[in-house]
Order: sequence, then structure tokens, then C-alpha cells
Amino acid sequence: MKLSVIIANYNYERFVGEAIDSALAIRGAETEIIVVDDGSTDQSWQVITSYGDRVIAIRQANAGQRVASNVGYARATGDWILFLDADDLVDPSIAEEVMRVATPDTCKVQFQMERVGGEGQQTGSRFPIYDPPPTPEKIRAWAIRLNAYPTPPGSGNVYARAYLDALFPLDNSCGETPDSALVTAAPFFGDVITVDKPLVHYRVHGANDSNLFAREGLFAREVARGHAKFLFAQRLAKTVGTKIPDSSFRKNLHVLQHRIPSVTLTPALHPLPWDNRYQLFKDIIRSTLVFDAMAVKRRIILLVWGVLTLISPRPIAEKLIRKRFRA
Repeated sequence: MKLSVIIANYNYERFVGEAIDSALAIRGAETEIIVVDDGSTDQSWQVITSYGDRVIAIRQANAGQRVASNVGYARATGDWILFLDADDLVDPSIAEEVMRVATPDTCKVQFQMERVGGEGQQTGSRFPIYDPPPTPEKIRAWAIRLNAYPTPPGSGNVYARAYLDALFPLDNSCGETPDSALVTAAPFFGDVITVDKPLVHYRVHGANDSNLFAREGLFAREVARGHAKFLFAQRLAKTVGTKIPDSSFRKNLHVLQHRIPSVTLTPALHPLPWDNRYQLFKDIIRSTLVFDAMAVKRRIILLVWGVLTLISPRPIAEKLIRKRFRA
């Protein structure tokens, strides 16, 4: 096995060295580390080049994570690929776990991620919750019927090169974050294998892109991303003879959790013209009934949260949204 670890970095001088160190510590496979600095204006490049020939260092003008990932993938020679976020850390045993579970039909091996603080301190919080770990057949069925399945974001996945060659270079039809496209298309191109243990540390800090209260309109952005992923999935699935019904988007409980705050907090920025509170009421009830990709208890909690958010005055609704997204 040869594993290529591709790290796209932008202004993460504080973290990128630790990400590289964690990748260099991977055991059980031949490993190459490719670090693409996307026009950082801090001292990131100096940190990256301090590793000498232990990494392949590439510097480009700022063009975004998708372009940086395309550049890194073009240089990669591994038969398995990990896109490691520059602020995350990978467990040394990750390659061994891939080799333990992968088959010739595997296109993606996914893990749990453990949240850590900005300084790497443990939080005890893990995600996704696999209850129980789903089979590849179940994941494929969910992707068609519900437009979703339990999956970690970028660093929590290792991909087979045979699968990625069908997608790269990535265009912007699924947005500017590569994991959106890679995670979305995977079930239609092979088996997604789930390892129910945390093998990646997901660092939580103030600069995370996932901080949805950093500025106005980020919930609307997430809805737009979710809809773009749905259209991307429909198009890619069709190329391999699979049809995803239009109704599956409204059943997607993950996107629905962003649709509700988007309509509630910034209706003028909401990207779906057909969406409104009445539609959201119908969708939250229907989704919590049929979205069996999520445990019943969590669906009930989200149903109560969604209904209360939709019927509450703006100040109370905002508190409920902040509580849900821990802001």
C-alpha cells in the first residue's frame, strides 16, 4: 500500500506543522506527504519548507482549497489518498486500518473523528455516531433515498485512487470544498467501508469554517452547498445508471438543520425561493419519520428543536439555533 497525504494550507502556520508531523508518523505503509500552500500571507511556507525532502512542498497563488487539492492530487502517486486539513491530526494507525478492511470494491474508508481544542486538548466528543456502523449497501440506499448518509468531513476519509481518477480534476459544480464532491459521489462508485473508531483529531478553534455564526449568511451558504451537492449527486449517479429522485433533497435532515436557521435568521439571503416556514414544518415532520440514517432519539430531538425554532419569536429562535450549533 502507498498512501498519499495531501494537505492544502492557507494561513495555518500555527497548525500545519503538527498536521505534517502526524502524517509523517503514519505506520504500516509507504507514505508521501504533499503540502500545497495556497498563497498564505503568514509564515506557513517557512514552516512547510523546514521539513526539507520529507515532504513535497508546492506553493501557488491563492486560488482556494479545491484548486490546491487538484494540484496536490496531480502530484500524488499513492493508490490510496487522504486529504488532511491543515489544522487536523491523523492517527499513526490509519493506513493499517485501511489495509485491514479494504477490498477491491472499496472506494472509501471512513472513520470517526475526535474533536480537540485549539491547543490539541481532548474534549471526549466524537463524530459521526455510527449506530451501528452501516454496511456499504445501506449507505448506497440512503444516498439514493435520503440524499445523505453518516460520514465525516474531509480528513475522516481515505479514498481509493481508482475512484478519485473518475472525478479529478474537480470543477466547482459541487462547491469549493473538495470533500463535498468526494463524500457525495462515493456510494455510487464503490463500497464505503466504516471503521467505528476515532482515527483523526478534528481541531475546533475560532477560525474553523464550520463556525456558522462568524458572519451573517453562513447558514444560507450551507443550504446552497447542500443543494449543489444534491444536484451533483443526481448527475454523477446518473452516469452509473442510478436515479436519485427530486424528493430526496427535502428528506435530507442534515441540510434541513441549516434550512431552518437560514429562513429564520436571514430570509432575504436564503437561496431556495420555494422554501418557507410551512414547507419546513412539513419537511421536518416527514424527515424525522423516514430519515433512518439517524438514530430515532436524535431524530426526535431534532423534531422538537425544529418545531420550536419555527414557532418561536426571533430572540428565542436565535437562542435555540445557537444552542444547537454550540455558538
